[in-house]
Parts: sequence; C-alpha cells; structure tokens
Amino acid sequence: MNVEQREIDIADGRIRVRIVGRGAPVLCLHGLSAHGRTWLPVARLLAHRQTLWVPDLLSRGRSSSHADLSYTLEDELRRVYELMSALGDPPPVVVGHSHGAAIALGLARREPRIRGLVLCSPVTPWTRRPRTLDLLRSGLMRRIGAGMFRPLRRPLARLILARAFGPATRAPAGTVDAYCEPYAEPERARALMRLLADWQPAELEHFLPERPLAVRVIVGELDPRIKLGAAQALAERLGVPLTVIRDGGHVLPEQVPDVIARAIAAVCEATESKTEKRGENR
Repeated sequence: MNVEQREIDIADGRIRVRIVGRGAPVLCLHGLSAHGRTWLPVARLLAHRQTLWVPDLLSRGRSSSHADLSYTLEDELRRVYELMSALGDPPPVVVGHSHGAAIALGLARREPRIRGLVLCSPVTPWTRRPRTLDLLRSGLMRRIGAGMFRPLRRPLARLILARAFGPATRAPAGTVDAYCEPYAEPERARALMRLLADWQPAELEHFLPERPLAVRVIVGELDPRIKLGAAQALAERLGVPLTVIRDGGHVLPEQVPDVIARAIAAVCEATESKTEKRGENR
C-alpha cells in the first residue's frame, strides 16, 4: 500500500495527512483523542478503488499541537474545511469514527457537494458527556490533568483501549504505544485536556444535515461509549437503518475493517450512481 504523507498549513497550525490509494476521494476522520492510524486497516482494503484522505486532526498524531486553542465542534469543522480546500474540492463521501462522525455530519450539513456519509460508532446529540470533564474547564485543572496523564499514559491507554475494544477482541500489539506516545509531549497532553474540556455532544443537535444523503450508521453491540439507543435515535433522525456489529466494541475500523470498507464502497457507489443520473437528466 503506497502512502503519501503531506503537511497542510491552515490558519491554526499544520495538519499531517496520509493520502492512500487511487480513485474518487474519501475523507476519513478519527475520534476525539485518536489519530489517522484508526483508518489504516480500512484504507488497505479500499486503496485499489478510492483515494483516502486520512488526516491527524490538529493537536493529535503528528499534526502540530496547540493547547491554547478552542476545540468546539465549530472549530473542528472550520479546520477540516480548510484542510479539504487545500487538498481540492470537498470529497463526495466523508467517513467518521466517534467524534469524527460528528464532524462528518456537520460538514454534510454545510457542504452540498458531500453526498454520502459512513458513521462508525458515532457520537450523537444524545451521547452522555461525563460530568467529571467539567473540571477541565479550569486552566489550572487542565495543567494538573496533563501533568498526571503524561507519566500514566501507557497504563491509562491500556485500560481505555481494553474497554474500547470490548471483551470479544484484544487490542493488537503496538496499539497502546501508537495511541498514547504523542501525548508524551507536554503541549500535546495539555491540548488533550482542552479537547476533553471542549467536547460537548449535545451541540451536534444544531449540526445535523437536513437533506437526503446516502448514509450508513454502524455501531458495536458491546460499545461502552455509544449506546445502542443513542445510535438508533441518530439513524431514525437521519431516516436510515442501523447496522449493529455483534460483539463489536467502540473501535470498529480496527475491529471489523472489512465490514466498514464494504459500507464505504456501497456509499461511494450510491453517490456515483446519483451523479450519473443527474447528468443524464440534464
């Protein structure tokens, strides 16, 4: 699998993006504290037919880090839109995992050239935000939290990932280091605290698309973060069926990449056929 890596400058910093494959572009967005690695198992399966844009969002992975910026959904949307503009026209299909799915929904609401979505383990307006995160609204508490997180990042990441993968799947070797190592840097650890402080799932209510789209919503049966009821409510709101992965946890792109790849391929085909029909009717 050939992977091109590019550094894209936006107003708030520099975003590292992997470009994988050939064909029509698909933008793949990772979760709140993850990075583009999430999508590599899926990219390997689709590289023969699609070009996947796989960024590390600002302050995550190998993108530049800024602990003093805001990370509301509005901020994340603006930065991803800048990234898309730098790479070319907005892609017809956007794929998101967890908080990345919330960003994908917001992009589709605002950009009519986006015609399809695949939402994996999606954050919804009804996703519960832990009240303990309210403590991180204080700059002092964020500094304390970052200081505690850095030396404990590996055992914490091991615990978090074990829960995210669920009881039916073990995290692959090397996954813990891959996810936690960027946060060894003090600035990134502080940025993570700001990300958690600014994360407000309820704000997604105002960013849901209001036009017909080709959409797949996929959730794990054993997902500890996204409850089936919340995922079902989102699917009903969008007017699409919900696919439930038996024994699936939260990290479906890494647990069942073949299932996610098939869903992306189906949405890409649906958007391509709609484009062809519009062309025939002109």
